[in-house]
Amino acid sequence: MRAVVLRRHGPAEILSLESVPDPTTGSEQVLVAVEAIGLNFAEVLSRKGLYGWSPDLPYVLGMEAVGVIEEIGDRVEGREIGERVLVASQFGSYAEKIAVTASAALPALDSYTPEENAAFGVNYMTAWVSLLEMARMRHTDRVLVTAAAGGVGTAAVQIASSFGCEVVALASSDAKLQLARNLGATDTVCYGNTGFPDQLLDTVGSRGIDVALETVGGHVFKACADCLAPFGRIVVAGYAELDYKLWNPISLWRAWRGMPRMSMESMYRGSKGLLSTHLGYLVPYPEIVRPVWDRLTTFVEEHKIRPIVGHVFQLADVAEAHQLMESRGSMGKIVMRV
Repeated sequence: MRAVVLRRHGPAEILSLESVPDPTTGSEQVLVAVEAIGLNFAEVLSRKGLYGWSPDLPYVLGMEAVGVIEEIGDRVEGREIGERVLVASQFGSYAEKIAVTASAALPALDSYTPEENAAFGVNYMTAWVSLLEMARMRHTDRVLVTAAAGGVGTAAVQIASSFGCEVVALASSDAKLQLARNLGATDTVCYGNTGFPDQLLDTVGSRGIDVALETVGGHVFKACADCLAPFGRIVVAGYAELDYKLWNPISLWRAWRGMPRMSMESMYRGSKGLLSTHLGYLVPYPEIVRPVWDRLTTFVEEHKIRPIVGHVFQLADVAEAHQLMESRGSMGKIVMRV
């Protein structure tokens, strides 16, 4: 089969297709013929050697895909050849085939195209877990979403607005903010503007923010934390500003300084909470993941929510897809077709 094997860390140009053996199917696994792949910023960090959850080199890059089951391990029950599934894994999805534990292959949504399914799994689960499972979002909450035009951001705006919440969206350009408004955001602020923290405080006013989903870090995280209301909760689900070079102490210091953090004093004085989530560490707990998945898919079907597929590439154009994601010029989810 063809796959993108990460053999060394570096710029997007190091990524290309090569021929590798098909994966073998373990007794508790299913083999999935991949149709489409969803890209995640974590894979950009992995390519650079900046992502702690990555396995040792070399490995096939990629953490999510949609495809059709073509082999079933002899100890797997309740799955069928030809079943379309969404798969989540630590690695392996930038390929024509991937073998995963059967519990990590979740039912795809019949009403979605392959591209929409590829745009759904990680982003919508991240948004749902952050807002509902972690922050315990209520209908009366005012919700702030950073990077609101990206994959997780568009999912969060759709879910929170459909839930009945007032949504404040942050993004880096007017075009991205317009997309957030189209998806249900009631207020928007551009964090690329000079004086952004003051503009955010003016927008949220004395009421503040009840729930914030933060994926940027740095000055954006600090501005979000500063506008939390009493009982406010901020959930960190990413750190897009993380960018350092191991040989450059100054870049390491800047990355450390920009990491999302709140002092215990500021939290107990305001009765505020800082939480964080990483879906990868939930994958080994199907008894937790599957009920959450069922609640999420029921919700999006009831509210007729569809993922925002912003850009579609062929797998052979993986370097170009990574360049676009790293430029932060994309809107919606970046997807690769196989």
